[in-house]
Amino acid sequence: MYATGLSFLFRWLNRRKGKPVDERWLLAAFVAKLVAGFGYGFVYAHYFPVSDSWVYFKESLVESQNLLTRPSAFFSTGIPFTNLTDLFSTADDAPWSNTGENLLIKLLAVFNVLSGGNYYIDTIFFNALSFWGLYLIYIVAGKHIQKNRLLLFCIIFFLPSCLFWNSGIDKDGLIVFFTGTLIYAAHYCITVKRAAGQLVIGVLSFVFIFLLRSVNALVLLPAIVAWWVSARALRAKPYLVYIVIYSGCLLFFFLSVHFPAKFNLPLKLAEKQRQFLTLEANTVLPLTPLEPTFKSYAEVLPQAINHVFLRPYVTEIRSPFHLMAFAEMILIMVIFLLAVLFAAKPVLDTLSQPFCLFLITVSLSGLLIIGYTVPFTGAIVRYKALYMVLFLLPFAGALRPFRRKIDK
Repeated sequence: MYATGLSFLFRWLNRRKGKPVDERWLLAAFVAKLVAGFGYGFVYAHYFPVSDSWVYFKESLVESQNLLTRPSAFFSTGIPFTNLTDLFSTADDAPWSNTGENLLIKLLAVFNVLSGGNYYIDTIFFNALSFWGLYLIYIVAGKHIQKNRLLLFCIIFFLPSCLFWNSGIDKDGLIVFFTGTLIYAAHYCITVKRAAGQLVIGVLSFVFIFLLRSVNALVLLPAIVAWWVSARALRAKPYLVYIVIYSGCLLFFFLSVHFPAKFNLPLKLAEKQRQFLTLEANTVLPLTPLEPTFKSYAEVLPQAINHVFLRPYVTEIRSPFHLMAFAEMILIMVIFLLAVLFAAKPVLDTLSQPFCLFLITVSLSGLLIIGYTVPFTGAIVRYKALYMVLFLLPFAGALRPFRRKIDK
Protein backbone atom coordinates (compact mmCIF):
# COMPACT_ATOMS: atom_id res chain seq x y z
CA MET A 1 0.00 0.00 0.00
CA TYR A 2 2.74 2.46 0.96
CA ALA A 3 4.87 1.58 -2.09
CA THR A 4 1.90 2.03 -4.41
CA GLY A 5 0.96 5.35 -2.82
CA LEU A 6 4.52 6.65 -3.14
CA SER A 7 4.65 5.50 -6.77
CA PHE A 8 1.56 7.59 -7.54
CA LEU A 9 3.11 10.51 -5.66
CA PHE A 10 6.29 10.34 -7.74
CA ARG A 11 4.26 10.10 -10.97
CA TRP A 12 2.30 13.21 -9.93
CA LEU A 13 5.47 15.13 -9.02
CA ASN A 14 7.12 14.06 -12.28
CA ARG A 15 4.15 15.44 -14.23
CA ARG A 16 4.31 18.68 -12.26
CA LYS A 17 7.89 19.09 -13.44
CA GLY A 18 6.96 18.53 -17.10
CA LYS A 19 7.55 14.77 -17.24
CA PRO A 20 11.35 14.86 -17.61
CA VAL A 21 11.30 11.07 -17.10
CA ASP A 22 9.05 8.52 -18.77
CA GLU A 23 6.78 7.10 -16.08
CA ARG A 24 7.77 3.52 -16.84
CA TRP A 25 11.43 4.30 -16.24
CA LEU A 26 10.57 6.31 -13.15
CA LEU A 27 8.64 3.45 -11.55
CA ALA A 28 11.27 0.91 -12.62
CA ALA A 29 13.95 2.95 -10.84
CA PHE A 30 11.85 3.24 -7.67
CA VAL A 31 11.08 -0.48 -7.63
CA ALA A 32 14.79 -1.24 -8.17
CA LYS A 33 15.67 0.88 -5.12
CA LEU A 34 13.07 -0.91 -3.01
CA VAL A 35 14.32 -4.33 -4.09
CA ALA A 36 17.91 -3.27 -3.37
CA GLY A 37 16.85 -1.97 0.06
CA PHE A 38 15.04 -5.21 0.91
CA GLY A 39 18.06 -7.19 -0.28
CA TYR A 40 20.40 -5.05 1.78
CA GLY A 41 18.34 -5.62 4.92
CA PHE A 42 18.00 -9.36 4.31
CA VAL A 43 21.70 -9.91 3.62
CA TYR A 44 22.84 -7.99 6.68
CA ALA A 45 20.23 -9.68 8.88
CA HIS A 46 21.23 -13.23 7.91
CA TYR A 47 24.86 -13.26 6.76
CA PHE A 48 26.67 -10.68 8.89
CA PRO A 49 27.01 -10.74 12.68
CA VAL A 50 26.75 -6.95 13.06
CA SER A 51 24.94 -4.40 10.91
CA ASP A 52 24.71 -0.66 11.54
CA SER A 53 21.41 -0.65 9.66
CA TRP A 54 19.74 -3.15 12.00
CA VAL A 55 21.33 -1.54 15.07
CA TYR A 56 19.81 1.81 14.09
CA PHE A 57 16.44 0.14 13.55
CA LYS A 58 16.48 -1.61 16.94
CA GLU A 59 17.40 1.63 18.68
CA SER A 60 14.60 3.40 16.83
CA LEU A 61 12.04 1.03 18.36
CA VAL A 62 12.87 2.47 21.77
CA GLU A 63 12.57 6.01 20.38
CA SER A 64 9.18 5.12 18.90
CA GLN A 65 7.91 4.27 22.36
CA ASN A 66 9.31 7.57 23.63
CA LEU A 67 7.54 9.41 20.81
CA LEU A 68 4.20 7.85 21.71
CA THR A 69 4.46 7.86 25.51
CA ARG A 70 7.25 10.30 26.49
CA PRO A 71 7.53 13.03 23.81
CA SER A 72 9.90 15.09 25.95
CA ALA A 73 12.41 12.22 25.93
CA PHE A 74 12.02 11.80 22.18
CA PHE A 75 12.63 15.46 21.36
CA SER A 76 15.63 15.79 23.65
CA THR A 77 18.80 16.07 21.60
CA GLY A 78 21.09 13.92 23.72
CA ILE A 79 23.93 16.29 22.82
CA PRO A 80 26.20 17.36 25.70
CA PHE A 81 26.43 21.15 25.81
CA THR A 82 30.16 21.24 26.48
CA ASN A 83 32.80 22.16 23.91
CA LEU A 84 30.16 22.78 21.24
CA THR A 85 32.63 24.71 19.07
CA ASP A 86 34.66 21.58 18.25
CA LEU A 87 32.65 20.80 15.12
CA PHE A 88 35.18 18.38 13.65
CA SER A 89 36.04 16.32 16.71
CA THR A 90 36.44 12.58 16.13
CA ALA A 91 36.03 11.62 19.80
CA ASP A 92 33.13 9.29 20.57
CA ASP A 93 31.82 11.58 23.31
CA ALA A 94 32.19 14.81 21.32
CA PRO A 95 29.00 16.90 21.01
CA TRP A 96 28.54 16.43 17.26
CA SER A 97 30.09 12.98 16.75
CA ASN A 98 26.82 11.03 16.89
CA THR A 99 24.42 13.69 15.62
CA GLY A 100 23.96 11.96 12.27
CA GLU A 101 23.11 8.63 13.88
CA ASN A 102 20.68 10.34 16.27
CA LEU A 103 18.89 12.07 13.40
CA LEU A 104 18.58 8.78 11.52
CA ILE A 105 17.23 6.95 14.57
CA LYS A 106 14.68 9.70 15.28
CA LEU A 107 13.51 9.56 11.65
CA LEU A 108 13.14 5.78 11.81
CA ALA A 109 11.14 6.17 15.01
CA VAL A 110 8.63 8.31 13.12
CA PHE A 111 8.54 5.73 10.31
CA ASN A 112 7.88 3.00 12.90
CA VAL A 113 4.62 4.66 13.87
CA LEU A 114 3.41 4.14 10.28
CA SER A 115 5.05 0.74 9.73
CA GLY A 116 4.21 -0.89 13.06
CA GLY A 117 7.93 -1.32 13.74
CA ASN A 118 8.66 -3.28 10.55
CA TYR A 119 12.19 -2.85 9.14
CA TYR A 120 11.21 -3.57 5.55
CA ILE A 121 8.30 -1.13 5.53
CA ASP A 122 10.65 1.48 6.99
CA THR A 123 12.88 0.72 4.02
CA ILE A 124 10.11 1.88 1.68
CA PHE A 125 9.85 5.28 3.38
CA PHE A 126 13.61 5.62 3.64
CA ASN A 127 14.16 4.86 -0.04
CA ALA A 128 11.49 7.33 -1.06
CA LEU A 129 13.80 10.02 0.32
CA SER A 130 17.00 8.80 -1.33
CA PHE A 131 15.11 8.16 -4.59
CA TRP A 132 13.88 11.76 -4.62
CA GLY A 133 17.44 13.00 -4.06
CA LEU A 134 18.63 11.04 -7.09
CA TYR A 135 15.64 12.27 -9.11
CA LEU A 136 16.60 15.89 -8.38
CA ILE A 137 20.19 15.20 -9.39
CA TYR A 138 18.91 13.77 -12.68
CA ILE A 139 16.68 16.84 -13.24
CA VAL A 140 19.64 19.20 -12.82
CA ALA A 141 22.01 17.02 -14.87
CA GLY A 142 19.45 16.92 -17.69
CA LYS A 143 19.32 20.74 -17.72
CA HIS A 144 23.08 21.09 -18.13
CA ILE A 145 24.01 17.91 -20.03
CA GLN A 146 21.81 17.71 -23.09
CA LYS A 147 22.94 14.38 -24.56
CA ASN A 148 22.56 10.75 -23.55
CA ARG A 149 19.70 11.19 -21.09
CA LEU A 150 19.16 7.43 -20.90
CA LEU A 151 22.79 6.82 -19.99
CA LEU A 152 22.66 9.60 -17.38
CA PHE A 153 19.50 8.06 -15.91
CA CYS A 154 21.02 4.58 -15.75
CA ILE A 155 24.19 5.87 -14.07
CA ILE A 156 22.23 7.81 -11.46
CA PHE A 157 19.68 5.12 -10.63
CA PHE A 158 21.28 1.81 -11.59
CA LEU A 159 25.03 2.09 -10.96
CA PRO A 160 25.41 -1.02 -8.76
CA SER A 161 27.28 0.52 -5.83
CA CYS A 162 24.95 3.50 -5.51
CA LEU A 163 21.86 1.36 -6.01
CA PHE A 164 22.83 -1.16 -3.32
CA TRP A 165 24.69 0.81 -0.68
CA ASN A 166 22.47 3.88 -0.77
CA SER A 167 19.26 1.83 -0.57
CA GLY A 168 19.98 0.36 2.86
CA ILE A 169 18.90 2.15 6.02
CA ASP A 170 22.02 4.14 6.81
CA LYS A 171 23.27 7.72 6.83
CA ASP A 172 24.36 7.47 3.19
CA GLY A 173 20.77 7.37 1.93
CA LEU A 174 19.91 10.56 3.82
CA ILE A 175 23.07 12.21 2.49
CA VAL A 176 21.90 11.35 -1.05
CA PHE A 177 18.52 12.98 -0.34
CA PHE A 178 19.96 16.20 1.07
CA THR A 179 22.72 16.36 -1.56
CA GLY A 180 20.17 16.11 -4.37
CA THR A 181 18.03 18.78 -2.68
CA LEU A 182 21.04 21.07 -2.24
CA ILE A 183 22.17 20.64 -5.85
CA TYR A 184 18.66 21.39 -7.12
CA ALA A 185 18.37 24.49 -4.91
CA ALA A 186 21.79 25.72 -6.04
CA HIS A 187 20.88 25.12 -9.70
CA TYR A 188 17.63 27.04 -9.30
CA CYS A 189 19.28 30.03 -7.61
CA ILE A 190 22.20 30.12 -10.06
CA THR A 191 20.52 29.49 -13.40
CA VAL A 192 16.82 30.31 -12.94
CA LYS A 193 16.35 33.06 -10.37
CA ARG A 194 17.24 33.83 -6.81
CA ALA A 195 14.34 32.54 -4.72
CA ALA A 196 14.15 32.85 -0.96
CA GLY A 197 12.40 29.48 -0.66
CA GLN A 198 15.06 27.60 -2.61
CA LEU A 199 17.81 29.43 -0.73
CA VAL A 200 16.34 28.35 2.61
CA ILE A 201 15.98 24.76 1.35
CA GLY A 202 19.58 24.79 0.17
CA VAL A 203 20.91 26.12 3.48
CA LEU A 204 18.90 23.60 5.49
CA SER A 205 20.09 20.77 3.24
CA PHE A 206 23.70 21.86 3.76
CA VAL A 207 23.19 21.94 7.53
CA PHE A 208 21.73 18.43 7.56
CA ILE A 209 24.57 17.09 5.39
CA PHE A 210 27.03 18.66 7.83
CA LEU A 211 25.29 17.03 10.78
CA LEU A 212 25.21 13.65 9.05
CA ARG A 213 28.82 13.75 7.80
CA SER A 214 30.62 17.07 8.02
CA VAL A 215 33.24 16.27 5.40
CA ASN A 216 30.56 15.78 2.72
CA ALA A 217 29.23 19.28 3.40
CA LEU A 218 32.69 20.84 3.33
CA VAL A 219 33.38 19.18 -0.02
CA LEU A 220 30.22 20.71 -1.50
CA LEU A 221 30.77 24.25 -0.25
CA PRO A 222 33.68 25.46 -2.46
CA ALA A 223 32.23 23.65 -5.49
CA ILE A 224 28.91 25.50 -5.17
CA VAL A 225 30.71 28.82 -4.74
CA ALA A 226 32.83 28.12 -7.82
CA TRP A 227 29.74 27.07 -9.79
CA TRP A 228 27.96 30.30 -8.86
CA VAL A 229 30.95 32.55 -9.64
CA SER A 230 31.79 30.81 -12.93
CA ALA A 231 28.16 31.02 -14.06
CA ARG A 232 27.99 34.74 -13.23
CA ALA A 233 31.46 35.79 -14.40
CA LEU A 234 30.73 35.71 -18.13
CA ARG A 235 34.13 37.06 -19.14
CA ALA A 236 36.13 34.54 -17.13
CA LYS A 237 36.88 31.00 -18.25
CA PRO A 238 34.98 28.66 -15.90
CA TYR A 239 37.97 26.41 -15.33
CA LEU A 240 40.07 29.43 -14.28
CA VAL A 241 37.45 30.31 -11.66
CA TYR A 242 37.59 26.77 -10.28
CA ILE A 243 41.40 26.78 -10.28
CA VAL A 244 41.54 30.04 -8.34
CA ILE A 245 38.90 29.05 -5.78
CA TYR A 246 40.30 25.58 -5.19
CA SER A 247 43.85 26.88 -4.97
CA GLY A 248 42.65 29.27 -2.27
CA CYS A 249 40.87 26.43 -0.46
CA LEU A 250 43.96 24.22 -0.61
CA LEU A 251 46.10 27.06 0.73
CA PHE A 252 43.60 27.70 3.54
CA PHE A 253 43.51 23.98 4.38
CA PHE A 254 47.24 23.75 5.01
CA LEU A 255 47.54 27.19 6.62
CA SER A 256 44.93 26.11 9.16
CA VAL A 257 47.71 24.14 10.92
CA HIS A 258 48.44 27.46 12.63
CA PHE A 259 44.87 27.70 13.99
CA PRO A 260 43.77 26.26 17.36
CA ALA A 261 43.64 22.45 17.32
CA LYS A 262 39.85 22.29 16.94
CA PHE A 263 40.12 24.19 13.61
CA ASN A 264 43.35 22.56 12.40
CA LEU A 265 41.93 20.80 9.32
CA PRO A 266 44.98 18.68 8.36
CA LEU A 267 45.14 17.49 11.98
CA LYS A 268 41.41 16.68 12.08
CA LEU A 269 41.65 14.65 8.87
CA ALA A 270 44.69 12.81 10.22
CA GLU A 271 42.74 12.06 13.42
CA LYS A 272 39.87 10.70 11.35
CA GLN A 273 42.28 8.40 9.53
CA ARG A 274 43.75 7.17 12.81
CA GLN A 275 40.24 6.47 14.05
CA PHE A 276 39.67 4.20 11.04
CA LEU A 277 43.08 2.55 11.46
CA THR A 278 42.12 1.40 14.96
CA LEU A 279 39.11 -0.54 13.62
CA GLU A 280 39.14 -4.12 12.38
CA ALA A 281 37.86 -5.45 9.05
CA ASN A 282 38.29 -8.47 6.80
CA THR A 283 40.14 -6.51 4.09
CA VAL A 284 42.59 -3.81 5.23
CA LEU A 285 44.53 -1.83 2.64
CA PRO A 286 48.02 -0.48 3.40
CA LEU A 287 47.71 3.18 4.33
CA THR A 288 50.51 5.34 5.70
CA PRO A 289 49.45 7.32 8.81
CA LEU A 290 48.92 11.00 8.01
CA GLU A 291 50.69 13.85 9.73
CA PRO A 292 49.34 17.44 9.62
CA THR A 293 51.95 18.58 7.08
CA PHE A 294 51.91 19.21 3.34
CA LYS A 295 54.76 16.71 2.87
CA SER A 296 52.79 13.91 4.55
CA TYR A 297 49.69 14.55 2.45
CA ALA A 298 51.80 14.60 -0.73
CA GLU A 299 53.43 11.28 0.19
CA VAL A 300 50.10 9.55 0.90
CA LEU A 301 48.39 10.95 -2.23
CA PRO A 302 49.39 8.00 -4.53
CA GLN A 303 47.92 5.55 -1.99
CA ALA A 304 44.69 7.58 -1.80
CA ILE A 305 44.31 7.62 -5.59
CA ASN A 306 45.07 3.91 -5.82
CA HIS A 307 42.52 2.97 -3.15
CA VAL A 308 39.56 4.83 -4.64
CA PHE A 309 40.21 4.34 -8.35
CA LEU A 310 42.01 0.98 -8.69
CA ARG A 311 41.07 -1.23 -5.73
CA PRO A 312 40.07 -3.94 -5.34
CA TYR A 313 42.51 -5.67 -7.69
CA VAL A 314 41.28 -8.83 -9.38
CA THR A 315 43.50 -10.81 -6.99
CA GLU A 316 41.75 -9.20 -3.98
CA ILE A 317 38.22 -10.35 -4.80
CA ARG A 318 37.02 -12.23 -1.71
CA SER A 319 33.25 -11.73 -1.81
CA PRO A 320 30.37 -10.84 -4.15
CA PHE A 321 30.70 -7.24 -2.94
CA HIS A 322 34.34 -7.15 -4.06
CA LEU A 323 33.34 -8.64 -7.43
CA MET A 324 30.63 -5.99 -7.86
CA ALA A 325 33.12 -3.25 -7.02
CA PHE A 326 35.69 -4.65 -9.46
CA ALA A 327 33.15 -4.95 -12.30
CA GLU A 328 31.94 -1.42 -11.66
CA MET A 329 35.50 -0.11 -11.72
CA ILE A 330 35.97 -1.67 -15.17
CA LEU A 331 32.70 -0.06 -16.33
CA ILE A 332 33.84 3.33 -15.07
CA MET A 333 37.14 3.01 -16.91
CA VAL A 334 35.34 2.06 -20.12
CA ILE A 335 33.04 5.10 -19.96
CA PHE A 336 35.98 7.35 -19.14
CA LEU A 337 38.09 6.04 -22.04
CA LEU A 338 35.19 6.18 -24.52
CA ALA A 339 34.54 9.78 -23.54
CA VAL A 340 38.18 10.70 -24.06
CA LEU A 341 38.63 8.79 -27.32
CA PHE A 342 35.22 9.04 -28.99
CA ALA A 343 33.59 12.19 -27.70
CA ALA A 344 30.96 13.98 -29.80
CA LYS A 345 33.23 17.04 -29.68
CA PRO A 346 36.50 17.76 -27.85
CA VAL A 347 35.88 16.36 -24.40
CA LEU A 348 37.36 19.41 -22.69
CA ASP A 349 34.61 21.60 -24.19
CA THR A 350 32.02 19.55 -22.33
CA LEU A 351 33.99 19.14 -19.11
CA SER A 352 34.78 22.87 -18.87
CA GLN A 353 31.12 23.83 -18.44
CA PRO A 354 30.40 25.25 -14.94
CA PHE A 355 28.07 22.43 -13.86
CA CYS A 356 30.35 19.69 -15.19
CA LEU A 357 33.26 21.27 -13.35
CA PHE A 358 31.09 21.30 -10.23
CA LEU A 359 30.48 17.56 -10.56
CA ILE A 360 34.14 16.78 -11.20
CA THR A 361 35.51 18.90 -8.35
CA VAL A 362 32.96 17.61 -5.82
CA SER A 363 33.55 13.99 -6.75
CA LEU A 364 37.35 14.18 -6.92
CA SER A 365 37.56 16.05 -3.60
CA GLY A 366 35.28 13.54 -1.89
CA LEU A 367 37.06 10.56 -3.39
CA LEU A 368 40.49 11.79 -2.35
CA ILE A 369 39.36 12.39 1.23
CA ILE A 370 37.99 8.84 1.32
CA GLY A 371 41.29 7.54 -0.05
CA TYR A 372 43.23 9.47 2.57
CA THR A 373 41.19 8.30 5.54
CA VAL A 374 39.57 4.89 4.89
CA PRO A 375 41.71 1.71 4.70
CA PHE A 376 38.85 -0.80 4.22
CA THR A 377 37.70 -1.92 0.78
CA GLY A 378 34.07 -2.40 1.79
CA ALA A 379 33.81 1.01 3.46
CA ILE A 380 35.52 2.71 0.52
CA VAL A 381 33.00 1.24 -1.93
CA ARG A 382 30.09 2.41 0.22
CA TYR A 383 31.37 5.92 0.91
CA LYS A 384 32.39 6.63 -2.69
CA ALA A 385 29.16 5.36 -4.33
CA LEU A 386 27.49 8.76 -4.80
CA TYR A 387 30.77 10.45 -5.74
CA MET A 388 31.31 7.92 -8.55
CA VAL A 389 27.85 8.74 -9.92
CA LEU A 390 28.66 12.45 -9.95
CA PHE A 391 32.08 11.81 -11.49
CA LEU A 392 30.68 9.77 -14.37
CA LEU A 393 27.92 12.16 -15.45
CA PRO A 394 30.09 14.70 -17.34
CA PHE A 395 31.91 11.93 -19.20
CA ALA A 396 28.64 10.24 -20.10
CA GLY A 397 27.44 13.56 -21.48
CA ALA A 398 30.57 13.89 -23.58
CA LEU A 399 29.92 10.63 -25.49
CA ARG A 400 28.31 10.58 -28.90
CA PRO A 401 24.51 10.79 -28.50
CA PHE A 402 22.45 7.64 -28.19
CA ARG A 403 19.18 7.48 -30.10
CA ARG A 404 17.07 6.11 -27.25
CA LYS A 405 15.47 8.76 -25.03
CA ILE A 406 14.34 8.65 -21.45
CA ASP A 407 11.97 11.62 -21.49
CA LYS A 408 8.63 12.15 -23.16
